[in-house]
Amino acid sequence: TAVQESKNTFWNAFNALRKTKGQKAKKKEKETIPYIIKNVRRSDSLNPHIATVDFDSTSPVSINVPCGTDKSVNREMPNFVPTAGADQTILEMMQKHASGRDLLLLSPKGEGKNVLAQRFASLLGYNTHLFAMYNEMSSQDLLLRRATDPVTGQTAWEESPLLQAAKFGDICILDGVEKLRPDVLSTLQSLALDREIALPDGRRALPQTLVPGGVPEAQVLPIHPSFRIIALGSLKKDVGARWITPDLMSMFSSILLPDPSAECLMAILHKANPDCSPEVIDLLLELKNALTMSVAEECGVAPLSTRNLIRTVRRVGSEPSDLHTALSSILLADLLPPSQRALLESVLADSGIQTPNSRKQRTRTKAPEELLQMSVDATTVTVGNLEFERDTVSRPEMVPSPKSFFDIPSHVQMIGEMLQEFQNGERAVLLLGNQGVGKNMIVDRLCELARFEREYIQLHRDSTIGQLTLAPSLEDGKIVWNDSPLVRAVRAGCALVIDEADKAPVEVVSVLKGLVEDGELLLADGRRISKHNDGPGYIKVHPNFSLWVLANRPGFPFLGNDFFREIGDCFSTRVIQNPDLDSEIRLLRSYAPNLDTTTIRAIAASFSELRQLSDLGDISYPYSTREAVAVVKHLEAFPQDNVVIALHNVLDFDSFNEATYATLGKVFQAHGISVTDYPNWQEIVARAASNGEGDLRVEFFGKRDDEGVSQNPPKLDVPKHGKWDEKNEAHVGGNQWAGGTGGSNTAGLGGRGGPYRLDRGHKVHQVSDEAKAQVTEEAAKAAREMARKALQERLQEIKMSKDEWTMYQRFKGAIKEDISKLRSILDSTIAKSTERGWLKRQNHGEIDDSKLIDGVVGDKNIFKRRGNVDDAPSQKKKRLRFVMDCSGSMYRFNGYDERLIRCLEAALLVMESFEGLEARYDYSIVGHSGDTPCISLVNFGNPPKNENERMIVLQEMIAHSQFCESGDFTLAAMGKAIADVSSHSQSSPNDEDCIVIGVSDANLARYGIKPRELGRVLEAGEENHVKAFCIFIASFGEEAEEIKRSLPMGRGHVCMQTSDLPKIVREILTSNLSS
Repeated sequence: TAVQESKNTFWNAFNALRKTKGQKAKKKEKETIPYIIKNVRRSDSLNPHIATVDFDSTSPVSINVPCGTDKSVNREMPNFVPTAGADQTILEMMQKHASGRDLLLLSPKGEGKNVLAQRFASLLGYNTHLFAMYNEMSSQDLLLRRATDPVTGQTAWEESPLLQAAKFGDICILDGVEKLRPDVLSTLQSLALDREIALPDGRRALPQTLVPGGVPEAQVLPIHPSFRIIALGSLKKDVGARWITPDLMSMFSSILLPDPSAECLMAILHKANPDCSPEVIDLLLELKNALTMSVAEECGVAPLSTRNLIRTVRRVGSEPSDLHTALSSILLADLLPPSQRALLESVLADSGIQTPNSRKQRTRTKAPEELLQMSVDATTVTVGNLEFERDTVSRPEMVPSPKSFFDIPSHVQMIGEMLQEFQNGERAVLLLGNQGVGKNMIVDRLCELARFEREYIQLHRDSTIGQLTLAPSLEDGKIVWNDSPLVRAVRAGCALVIDEADKAPVEVVSVLKGLVEDGELLLADGRRISKHNDGPGYIKVHPNFSLWVLANRPGFPFLGNDFFREIGDCFSTRVIQNPDLDSEIRLLRSYAPNLDTTTIRAIAASFSELRQLSDLGDISYPYSTREAVAVVKHLEAFPQDNVVIALHNVLDFDSFNEATYATLGKVFQAHGISVTDYPNWQEIVARAASNGEGDLRVEFFGKRDDEGVSQNPPKLDVPKHGKWDEKNEAHVGGNQWAGGTGGSNTAGLGGRGGPYRLDRGHKVHQVSDEAKAQVTEEAAKAAREMARKALQERLQEIKMSKDEWTMYQRFKGAIKEDISKLRSILDSTIAKSTERGWLKRQNHGEIDDSKLIDGVVGDKNIFKRRGNVDDAPSQKKKRLRFVMDCSGSMYRFNGYDERLIRCLEAALLVMESFEGLEARYDYSIVGHSGDTPCISLVNFGNPPKNENERMIVLQEMIAHSQFCESGDFTLAAMGKAIADVSSHSQSSPNDEDCIVIGVSDANLARYGIKPRELGRVLEAGEENHVKAFCIFIASFGEEAEEIKRSLPMGRGHVCMQTSDLPKIVREILTSNLSS
């Protein structure tokens, strides 16, 4: 059934079933549980692989079950907390095990599946083989792998953890089966059901009882009767249940972990930190109940898993005031868009978790000055009240020494907090932040202070799992495995820094979960890193080993993988922000001691304001401390240059976007730095480079390859369009061809006397101002007349009058910046979604490290190359409908608050921004008035093609609002829009996200419409897999705010300023189309 249902329906059913099981577990805490596992004991010394399980009930029962080879059954697990939910799950597992079935544990991530599997194994004396899955695994990888003898170079087959467990009668834990392709996992069907399978080396695995006597081991691998498989699967809403196939369901007995009750969680959290006050735990549990899946989705965060709750109580102190800071870090509140951050803050406040004043200004809680003092001696580093014992160093060259690091208060505070966590036992830290905020510098300084020997890995988009762990090489016909920095750090107890973790594919960084959370990691050469075992074939994790992962913030504009969403809850997460203003001024002063304080303060304040604009979405790139440092370092090294020249070194990338560049200029102008002192940046370069008199030829590098000077343009004549070159060759300095550069009389660029501009994409050659001045007034007048006629022809071509053109340009000019920003975000989302993957087993390309041994034995298909993965899910369209209010009140009260103008600007923002993106986005626009709930303005699949068609849409909206009857069809319009979008989506298999956005005035009370009725319509959209939102652009009194509070969280927005509406539309789209 799960396969046939949509992912949303499955997710809702899954949560409902899980909640029901949790309620049953809670009920059983108060009532008598029918069966309780009382004891596990060896039943017969003659049969060491059978154990007796005694069940306590009104009628005690004992059954015999297979057990492991460890004689100490019923081993204790120090980190396991027995709860009613856990006991119920263990009981179900024991019942399925007794019937001879393999198990599949299902739950969201972070709910303790692996702990329960390990607990089950300890009860029955099983040894476990943890086998982490990843999406590039093949059927062969699940069973065998090729290896070479290190002495002779002979190739051989080595058994995977799955076959090793089968041979010795152990439990194999398949962690992350949802990552495997269904066809790969289904190859284990015969092993799971019949305990037999054909192996790639020619052998056959059979149950011990079926192996004929005298058959050599080279032909048959006997499977021990005690062997069991426990598969662990995490269900995610964005993935749904596509991997749960009928084949999978037949292979395993599935057990759904119940939603833990409050009593269960309280016991778990109290054991995790006995010093944590009950008040803090109560607040956390209340927040967990409030932050449901739907609420968390609207806030842009994940629901709090049990793993996250444990990490929170370990980090927080005994005071409830510390809870907000800890949760903000764990939920990455500082990296959320403003609207989602506000929603999260309201959820926290409703749960009784108050926001400190410093957090309201989005600044870190600054410690008292005495706690920010740092001193270092030979054996100890002291930060405030913390005394940290420094390591003894055997290889001083491995300890970083960042020469350009300066101890500013915000960084000292962060280093002190991380050293405190390390002292408390934390060994895995994730640092998230924008580019250039100093993540590398902070970690290097910490390693220097603590005297940690450091190993370093920088990942990239082509990084592989093998490269992260081992580096194979072919030497004299033998495969030699060289330890990667990760293995060296694990063995020697170093600090491993993994940089640019967001650049690598998700499946590569996901292998770190096994090392961090489970303490095990299987290497490509068959060895295993382990915290617990130290025998042959194992690499024991050194107690001083620590892992420091650095990554940029997820999403726009960096567009890396979402490392945090995948395995971020396994790490102690820290958000590295740009320093506060005072700290940044100190930092800049350290880099430029000879620069005057006024200039440094102006630069720091300007960049601080740019970051605020980035948070609001007004500019895309979050200018960081790195750019500010680059400016002052330039001024320190070249004191003869002015601030403007130094600023253009870091700002000129945005000069290609006029709207963004104008915004940057206004910010610096407000702080006394005019970046418009020169007409353009080219003149800055020319003036800076010119020290003498005479002619100077300068070539500038910008959008085009370069631009040059046009010498001796032809004589001036009557302006004309020029001949059209079908081959589009470059024409420089002439007077015949249209689209040339640096010429005379024709339409083009960089010339003189032509009627209008015409760009055909060539390098521009500019005539001098003196040459331009030679154009006579008569010729200039004739050129203007030709330009006017050309405009009229263009307007006639699109059937647009001059007044309509003027009106259109007026509307477009008001939202020009917003169109540019929204388009850049939509374009980048498309670019990320179309990134290609690796095609394996190719006969050309790059050598695949995992296939080196296959190459030794003669296989030719050992290469890989980038390409479109055939079996990857096709990219689906995003389907959107915009419902515009064209009722009479929009026209009637436009003079009062410009509500109709705001509605027209919203419609134009949509039409302009989505132009040319039809392959990825499909949108329609409808209106509603007192006459009808659905006025068709723009149909799906047929967006307006030019300015005239877009202007016609705006004119229709004005006409309907002017001449319609009184009345309001808001509820019917939204309901019909949701139904239409849903029906279109169901009829087209290529549709993915479906969104409906209504733009209306808050004039519901006049027509007897209650806000809760509108809320029910919006919520009903979820049942049809459609997200619906309403934006209220006008209000009588506080009516709009009251309606917003009555709607589901995040579904209502109030816009009372014309300039805010495009921002709200942009924010809704970007927060819901980021996938």
